[in-house]
Amino acid sequence: MNSATLALALLTAAPALLVAAPAVAQSAEIAPDKTLYDAEGKRVGVINRIAEQQWVRVIYRDHFVTIGWDTLAVKDGKVTTSLSRKEIARLKS
Repeated sequence: MNSATLALALLTAAPALLVAAPAVAQSAEIAPDKTLYDAEGKRVGVINRIAEQQWVRVIYRDHFVTIGWDTLAVKDGKVTTSLSRKEIARLKS
């Protein structure tokens, strides 16, 4: 591999590493027994279980609700979902 090809490979890989870093940092803050908040900042429930950065399980209105990992974020130290209460209520089984 010549130096130009190596440099190009490093430049294209760097943005992917930068994008992945926040998810790793956030995953440490998303943990069982942390409170989950909805899109409006209102309390949904306490995270009961996490499945390998795919989803979290929360007890919401006496039912287990599974919320996708891609909707989660940590804002000001709080775990929030981009889902509204109406969308969360539809997830009840």
